[in-house]
Parts: sequence; C-alpha cells; structure tokens
Amino acid sequence: MSLPTRRALVTSLLVSSFALVGAVVTAPTAGAATTAVPAASCTVTPSPDGTSVTISGEGFTPPRKLNDGESTQDLNVDASGHFLLKRFQKNAAYTVLAVREDQPFVFVNCKVVKSGTGTGTTTPTPPGNDRGDRGERDKGRTDGRQAGLAAAAKNCDNSPVAKKDQSHGNAYWQAWQQAADHAFDNACNKG
Repeated sequence: MSLPTRRALVTSLLVSSFALVGAVVTAPTAGAATTAVPAASCTVTPSPDGTSVTISGEGFTPPRKLNDGESTQDLNVDASGHFLLKRFQKNAAYTVLAVREDQPFVFVNCKVVKSGTGTGTTTPTPPGNDRGDRGERDKGRTDGRQAGLAAAAKNCDNSPVAKKDQSHGNAYWQAWQQAADHAFDNACNKG
C-alpha cells in the first residue's frame, strides 16, 4: 500500500471514529429521556445551636473518605450512594474523596447550607419529645404577635408576611403566622 493511500485510509478511519463517537455520545439512550445520571453532592448543615454539623451526600460510589483539612475518615456509603454523619466540629471545609482512581467524582467539596432551610438534612424530633417544638411554637407566637401589631400600626391594608431569613422549624413559622394574623385582625378590627 502506498503512503498516500495509507494516509487517506488512516485519516478516514479517524474521521469515522470521531463521527461515530460523537453520534454515540449525543444519541439518547432508551432510558436517558426519563432518568439522568445524578451528580454527586455533599452538604454540611450546622445544628441550630452551633455545636455540631450534619454531613450528608448522595450519588457516590463506595468506598469514600471524608477529609476536613486535618484528618481523613472512612465514609459509610450505602447501596444507593447516600451517606449521613454528624460531627462535633465547626468551621471546617469538608471534601469527599475517592479511594480508587477509577471512581467517578474523585473529590467533591461539601456545600454549607443554613440549618432549617430545607436543603440540608435535619434530625427529626423523636416521638413523645415535643419540648423543642413547644418552645419554638411559644417563641413563634410571641414574635408573630409583635409583627402583627407592628404591621397594623403601619397600615391595615397589608397583613404581615413572614421573612423566613431566620432558621426556625415549621412549628415556629406556623405559630408565627397564626399569631401575626390574629393580632393584625384584632388591631385593625377585621376579626
């Protein structure tokens, strides 16, 4: 085979390979329209009292390790790719590391989220232990009543709306809204 013929053959094979790879990569598979491969993610949620953090992740293949800048520990990643742990350490930048080189998502930096925003993982209150919710409801009622009276003093046309920029639970915000509406309606003679 002559050199120009060999070059033409190699060039056409390379062009065909790139075209085929591009077609395979861009062609949707049967399940691709309904399910996408999830990206691995990790979140750090500080506790409301600031004494600990809850670290959660999803989309990881085991084995994995967690690094906090000073130490590394093994993570217990379940079969669905999730993990959850609590650490009594604050102000650390957490990173999830792969153990093997062939694992996807070699390192993933954990994102810090505010507690009570719903984007992080929260620990549910055990049944029969509603002291935390009771305190939240009482505080919500007090704050809501003040907000309702303040809104009525400004203008009886606009009822109070909660600015949920503070980290409180659902019990607080429900009590806040009820108390704010009640105080507003009474002050504006709407009730």
